This record gives sequence, C-alpha cells and structure tokens, in this order.
Amino acid sequence: MKPPLLAATVTLSLLPALAAQAGWSTPVLETALNSSASDSGVNLSLDGLTLYFSSYRSTNWEIWSSTRSAIGAPWSAPVLEAGLSDPAVDDQPCIDASGLEIYFSSSRAGGAGSSDILRATRPTPTSAWGTPTFVTELNSTGADSAPSLTADGLEVFFYTTGWGNPSGNNNSLHVATRSSVAQPFGTPQLVTEFSNGNTHRDCCVSADGLSIVFTEYVSPRLQVMYSERVTRTSPWQPATTWNELTNVGATQGVFSITRSLAGNELLLAAGFPASSGSQEILSASFTGLVHQGEAGVGKTMSLGYYDPANPGRFFALGAALGNTGFPIGSRTVPLDPDWLLVGTFGQSIPGYTVGWSGMLDPSGEAFASLTNASPTFTGLSFWVGGLTWDNAQPFGVGTIANSFEVQFQ
Repeated sequence: MKPPLLAATVTLSLLPALAAQAGWSTPVLETALNSSASDSGVNLSLDGLTLYFSSYRSTNWEIWSSTRSAIGAPWSAPVLEAGLSDPAVDDQPCIDASGLEIYFSSSRAGGAGSSDILRATRPTPTSAWGTPTFVTELNSTGADSAPSLTADGLEVFFYTTGWGNPSGNNNSLHVATRSSVAQPFGTPQLVTEFSNGNTHRDCCVSADGLSIVFTEYVSPRLQVMYSERVTRTSPWQPATTWNELTNVGATQGVFSITRSLAGNELLLAAGFPASSGSQEILSASFTGLVHQGEAGVGKTMSLGYYDPANPGRFFALGAALGNTGFPIGSRTVPLDPDWLLVGTFGQSIPGYTVGWSGMLDPSGEAFASLTNASPTFTGLSFWVGGLTWDNAQPFGVGTIANSFEVQFQ
C-alpha cells in the first residue's frame, strides 16, 4: 500500500486531469433520424449499420429504419417497414443477430393483452418481411413490450405488466430463455435483481448477455441504469445510474436506448417539448474501457479502449488483484503497485494478456484480450483499468479509464 501522504499527493496532483475521464459524451440530436412527431424505441443492428425505431410521423406508431455505409457515417433518410405495419400501434423493434428476424410490440387485434410481442422473418437481409405472428409464450393479459435478445437468441428481456410483479410497480423487467432458436421460449421470469417500486421501461441486453442497460423511473425522470453479471447463469450486480445521461432531454428523461456491439456507441430517445416532437433520437460515444465475453480457461474476454480525443498516444491497461486502486473525485484510479506490474509495461503476458499497452490508432482506439491460462486462478476476482499517458498532464496521466471487476472462470 502507498503511504497516506503519497496517495493524497497523487490524488491532488491528478485532479486537473479529471476533465478527461471515462464516460459517455454529451448526447447530440440525430437530425437525419428525427421528425416533427415522436421518434423512439431505438434498436441498432449487430453490425451497427441499420437502426430500427418507432415513429409517429405517419400519425400512427409504426416501425421505420435507417442505414449508414460505415460506423460514424451519416444516417440515411428513414423508410417505413411497410411489411410490419398495422392500423394499431407497432413499436419497440428488436432485430436479431442474423438480421433475418425482428421482434416488436403491437396493440393489434388477436393478442393476449393490451400490448403484445410479435415476430417476423425474412429469407435475406434485403428481402421484405413476412407476416408478423404473435410470440404467444411471451404474451400475457397485460402489456408486454420492448423485447431485447442476446446474439445467440437464447434469452429475451422485456418489460411487462402482466407476468407477475411482487413489488407492485407498473412495468417490470422479465426474461425468458430457451435451449435453441428452434424452440419456443420458456415462461417469462421476473429479473429479481432489478425489482423495486419503480417503473421500468426499455432495456438493451448486450450481445454476450453479460451486461444490460435499461430505463427506470426515479422521480422526476426516467434514468438510464446499467448492470453486469459474471456469467449467463450468475446474478446481476446491483444496477448503477449512468449519470452522464441523467439530464438528457427537456422532459421526462430517456425512454429507450440501444448500444453498439462494441459498447462504445449508443443511440437513445429522450423526452422533449411537444413542439419539437415529444421524443427525439440522440447519439453519444464512450471514452474508456469496454469488455465482452468471459475470462476463463478456454475462454477469451475482448477489451476495447476508446479515447477519441487522444489518437496516437501511448495507453496502458492493467489489473489489480483484490485491489481497486484509490479514489480521485468520483473515479477510482487503479494505480496501485500491483496494477503497474501486471500487464502495464509489456505488450502481453503469455497465456493471459495480449495488447495491454501500446499506441492508440488514428481513431483513438486499441483492442486487447484476457484469458485464464491456469485453472489455479479460477474464481479469483480482480479489477481491470487503464489510462492514456500525456506528458503535459501531472504525472503524465491524461485520460483515466473506468475500472471493472473480472472473475476468472
């Protein structure tokens, strides 16, 4: 451990660098996607090149889509997904990983409740959608809406008023699972870790099923909440608020949200005055560390470090076994001695880390991986963090990444 005086000195000296901390950028309006009516229910395809969303621009809630040629390129003018339309409300779309199957919510006739989940398929990504059908095993006599699927299609999360809710709030998050995509989903179950007295709305589960973001009404606004789990069978960690998004929109807060596969881009719909459409689509980018997959024997966790303001600078990632570092303001900085010695000064540790230090590319990005070379370490927890070096800053520390817990499997 550092002597207290040294830790305090480092803390005070690094305070000027706090302006360059990990987190989401200020969301900006996506003018190409918005209309004078409400636009909401956003869902990004796995390749990040197509956005599906619901819009009231036709004086009825219907599903629209927009495309772009590459990540970061402009969005095209939205087009109506006519094959999914009905005189009733159709909203909250979710495209599967293949792009050949889409789930959405609808109030159309023939369902079990006030809002039901439907599914449509197509033979190729450029084909027209087939006739939507009710996903009967997911629908209740209440409202069932906003489905979100893992990439393997084996889990679907959604909000409902009809599948039972011991806390008594209006909407609660539920999950249903299946053993293969050829099978129906099992009976939806309450996600107990998120159950409380607040109303929950849209959710977006990550492709690997190990993280989830959802909106929750915390008076007086809908807030964006985030949680992770170690494995698909582990409990969810307590959800935390993405504070950068707390005040997005002029009214009510964030209604829906979707993330890119890499986890460094999001699109969201937030409340605005009726004169500007009531709900508008915005986008934001992430500075810091993101991760996908489990770290375990025969498994690889993929890491992405994003610092778009500092392309070409030297970065370093590291791990602290049982030690999260020390706090600087609201940020925990994993700079304790054991962190500096594990992964920071070498490109890799054979069998464990690859690409944990080097130069950020021209876009300010770097990619690394983590594995577990020995069953001896299975079950151990440690913290991973990172930073960008900047000689102009105190102690040469520029951007300080977020840190997160990893448990070897």
